[in-house]
Amino acid sequence: MLRSSRLRYRRRCHRGERGQIFVLVVVLIAVFGGMTAVAIDLGSFTADRRDLQNAADAIALAAALELPDANDAQTVATQWAIHNDIDPVDMTVTIIPQSLPSEPNPKARVEVERDHSFTFARLVGISSATVGASATAIRTSPGGSDDLMPWSVLDSFQNAATPGVSLVLKYDSLDVQSGNFGAISVDGSGASVYRDTIKYGSDDFLCVAGASGACSYPSQIDLQTGNMVGPTRQGTDYRLEQTAPACDTWEEVVAVNPDGTQGLRPECNPFLSGGDRGSLRVIIIPVVPSLCNGSCTVEITEFALFFLEGYGSDGCTGNSCEIRGRFIDSNTNYGALAGTYDPDSYVHFVRLVE
Repeated sequence: MLRSSRLRYRRRCHRGERGQIFVLVVVLIAVFGGMTAVAIDLGSFTADRRDLQNAADAIALAAALELPDANDAQTVATQWAIHNDIDPVDMTVTIIPQSLPSEPNPKARVEVERDHSFTFARLVGISSATVGASATAIRTSPGGSDDLMPWSVLDSFQNAATPGVSLVLKYDSLDVQSGNFGAISVDGSGASVYRDTIKYGSDDFLCVAGASGACSYPSQIDLQTGNMVGPTRQGTDYRLEQTAPACDTWEEVVAVNPDGTQGLRPECNPFLSGGDRGSLRVIIIPVVPSLCNGSCTVEITEFALFFLEGYGSDGCTGNSCEIRGRFIDSNTNYGALAGTYDPDSYVHFVRLVE
């Protein structure tokens, strides 16, 4: 009798324990399920915000390319919004014109807001939340740069020329101006420094005179006397010989856009990150107001992109070593520091600033 009572008591205890375990399992499932639901909704919201930010960046950059024309910038922003699956109603585009000295560059600011629907949070009464992103891009002219050639071009020659026209970057002995051949001491003086700067571009940064922004480097440069035929030939030959055959001509490197402006073909653009160096014939040249008799210091008025054609008709032998290049009119971001937008400059680029 006593044994039977004990057995019944144990069975009741076991049934109670099983019931408690069942309740605990149900609670844990609910907790973990809720955490999973929150994680899914939160991940979806974060991904939507990231995609929206990428879209805002792209729209701002595309709109900035049309500046300073506000109407064109607005039109392009709408087109890019639709392209990125954004309803233009959800977007605000603000064009801030250039206003010196407070606004050195025209800006396009893009703000996007839209509802994000939740899948699981609606079970606790949260059906959606607002997700937003904003971006601001400027169109500017180079204010400072490294990777420069140790040559210069006169401001007056650039203003009179049109894109694609061949200009002299370094003079030979027949066109020399009292010992000055158009060379500059960008990385220092001396024939070997001059040769290496032709090969690899300058290590030193230089600024455009009067440039706004963060350019704190010198805006004046010493002109370098001497013909330096040997170093000129060695440095120039390196660039000509190290350029890939597919990026060796003007037509291969420079694309003409429908509006007449020019651009660098991506496969030949040496300033794009990653991959091959592109065409070493694409070079950056400081623009100066004048040369002088002998060695002197001049200001840099801007930077220009050139396609390095090579030598003049007499080659580079004896006392003759003329270097020629062709202007490139391009919206190319070659890593320069932002300066003050100059509508007359041949080089502009867009950049995100917010």
